[in-house]
Amino acid sequence: MELKTQLQFELTEFADDRGEERIPAIGNYDYWLLLMEYFIAKSDSFEIHCWNEEVVAIEEFTSNVPGLFEITKKEGMTIFTGVLTVEIAEFLITRPMNREKRLAWFSVFLSNGEQHVFSSEHWGTEFFVPDVTEEDLLFIKHVAPDDTLFNQYT
Repeated sequence: MELKTQLQFELTEFADDRGEERIPAIGNYDYWLLLMEYFIAKSDSFEIHCWNEEVVAIEEFTSNVPGLFEITKKEGMTIFTGVLTVEIAEFLITRPMNREKRLAWFSVFLSNGEQHVFSSEHWGTEFFVPDVTEEDLLFIKHVAPDDTLFNQYT
């Protein structure tokens, strides 16, 4: 059986000194948009986690995206799951920022069938790619901010 390479990567520099706000030091999320576009193309379903107190993000998602998803509440989070439609993909790419200029969703998970493809966590500053290919790795390293820490393992 062939061992598959897993990739975990994360930003290490933030706009605030302690990294509590999780806003990248580079001041934008261009890398996140490129990563999402790349992995959305490989995915057919999604899961988004928001903290229940992130009322604006929850309301914006539910009022702006057609209802091909389920909403559950669990452990202080509102979780959206469903088919990754064109409308949902477009919303993720075109409306990712909240009023504080931070990514609107705590976590975004993309899958293809039962296979997890990509995750963006802690407001777009920590990521995981199972079964990463050389092509994936080259792309990720090309678009990731300079301060990104990469951890590859089998």
